[in-house]
Amino acid sequence: MDTATHDESHPSSNIELPDQSNELLIEIGIIVAGPMDDVDRQAVTLAIEQSREYLTEALAGFRFAFFISHRPELAGEGRSQPSVLLQQAAEDRDARHWDFAFVLTASELVGHYTPFCFAALSRPLDAAVISLSLIDPRATSETAEAEDRVNQIASRSSKLMLLAIGHLTGLTSSDDDPTNILFHPATASEIDSMGKFDFEQLQSIRIAFAEIADLRLEEVAGRQANRILFFFQAAWINRREIAEAIMGAKPWQFPRRLSRLTIASVSTVAVLMMTAEAWDLALSQPAKRVVLLAVVSLVLTTVYVIIRQQLLVRRRRRYTEQTVVTATSTLLIVMIGMFVTGAVGLVTSHFI
Repeated sequence: MDTATHDESHPSSNIELPDQSNELLIEIGIIVAGPMDDVDRQAVTLAIEQSREYLTEALAGFRFAFFISHRPELAGEGRSQPSVLLQQAAEDRDARHWDFAFVLTASELVGHYTPFCFAALSRPLDAAVISLSLIDPRATSETAEAEDRVNQIASRSSKLMLLAIGHLTGLTSSDDDPTNILFHPATASEIDSMGKFDFEQLQSIRIAFAEIADLRLEEVAGRQANRILFFFQAAWINRREIAEAIMGAKPWQFPRRLSRLTIASVSTVAVLMMTAEAWDLALSQPAKRVVLLAVVSLVLTTVYVIIRQQLLVRRRRRYTEQTVVTATSTLLIVMIGMFVTGAVGLVTSHFI
């Protein structure tokens, strides 16, 4: 079985398309970001080998090819923003036609919900970022030997990659079972207890991989002649993935996550509702105009947030199925989030 690791990026013209009579090919890109010492480099190589061996044994009928890309300029010795690395991973994944892209870095990741962050992933981007910093035994023991560091970093980062694959293929957390690979560890030592996927999880991954390994629209000659048609075709074909991305992002929690924006919107609506001129203006408007203005406000707010946060920044003009999924998911997530935030502000203002 050919599961060789390639230490260079392959051109898109050399992509091996899956054949029904052979094993289905799953391509995973590993982006080594920033400087790494000898221990980290050895650990990354060993982690890839361990991940490949487990996937090959657990998922018969699939062939796994790993491609390593060294990008020393992507991360420094300080803390790195996961969103920046995820965006770069998505761009490299699109350019090289990988199915998944993982960024491995020795830098610490900036955590937005926790004081520390082992890894971060994005289902719309089919990408994940894994930090080797906190899973290094040296983080808790200055006397750790180099060989022990290599083995532990490799084992832990391999399990984090498998955890990411599970989530990127639609699986949910298994927080009640610390021996399951989908358990979310609170400490580096808890990663050591994480074992394997169970039978049902492997079956779900198998179904997802069968869809992922299919020929993509952009790989079919002439599919991008009409970009608008391509966009709608790709969105329709991947409608389930888009829905899963929206459910995973939980945009209905925006009012709580964006507490300052929620407070500002509630305050603004409350002030307007207490102003006689605002009432007179609102009551003089026909219902259709009010609905139209609400829709326009929602669209403009969504566009502003997307542009402001640079959620759709791309350097390449060529559309792919995954870029369509990412763009559509992002647009719908932000739009639903803004709608819920506005609705919460409107309802809450009535009780002020």
